[in-house]
Amino acid sequence: MNIKEKQNQLSAIIYILFMGFGYPLIRYISTIFHTVNTNALMFLSGGTLFVLVSFFKFRDELIKLKNNLWLLPRLFLLASLTAGNMYCFVGGLSKTSALAGSIFGILSMPFSIIMAAIFFLDEREKVKELHFILGGLLALAGSFVFVLTGAHKSSSSSDFLLGITLLAGTIVIQTLQSFVVKGTAKHIHSMVISSCSSILTSIIFFTISIMTGNIHELLTASSDNITKVLLTGMYSIFVGMVMTFFIIQKQGVVVLNVLKLTLPPVTAIIGYLLLNENITLYQGIGASFVLLGCIVALRRKK
Repeated sequence: MNIKEKQNQLSAIIYILFMGFGYPLIRYISTIFHTVNTNALMFLSGGTLFVLVSFFKFRDELIKLKNNLWLLPRLFLLASLTAGNMYCFVGGLSKTSALAGSIFGILSMPFSIIMAAIFFLDEREKVKELHFILGGLLALAGSFVFVLTGAHKSSSSSDFLLGITLLAGTIVIQTLQSFVVKGTAKHIHSMVISSCSSILTSIIFFTISIMTGNIHELLTASSDNITKVLLTGMYSIFVGMVMTFFIIQKQGVVVLNVLKLTLPPVTAIIGYLLLNENITLYQGIGASFVLLGCIVALRRKK
């Protein structure tokens, strides 16, 4: 195994663990403020942090952006998609559960992979491999077994139905977002993409908050609640954007979607360890199928 493959595996493991913890964390802070204000603060803190990192570590990439202003429309498009995605995601989690959020990560996989295979040759070659097809189907089946046996939330509430609708909207938006990132990452580092799109997304949410009058909620909020959201923003934006964009850049859209299948089991395990949530025998079997399927799907050809 060469150094590149080890780095890819390490980044995949970090992504899975951090995302698994991120669902319960965002679920916790999603009820503190209005969804627009929560997203505005999260992207402001995350974007500011990434701008500082980019300035000190990727200054050449910032100069590259300055010399390639034609990339700016792509960054604005990415910011708009990110804003729509996070509004649906945070709003959906606030009305459902962390597990429900991970379910829709699974449902987005077939749609994203099919679209990626249509538009990108390198992604199409991955999908053609028999081990990927078999592993992906096994992981997909295991994921459905896991989440269906663990879903206890009643769907009778109108708020829950609205939450499900918002989470469903993330499926299409995330697919479009992946394509824009894949095309842009060929020209500039993923950290710079994350920095610019985070700040632009924050501006979009603050603008919406001001126009709708929700900004008064932040003006009267306690410093403790604002701090919680700001710190969560640094964490979640790093995982949700930098790690995601990095995996798309280095390994592709197809690999990213296979990795997403591991999130429900990891989310449940973290919930079991930290929140004393139960894991059933059937969920354990489903999680085993997910792990085995991902190993088969992502193994390298000899």
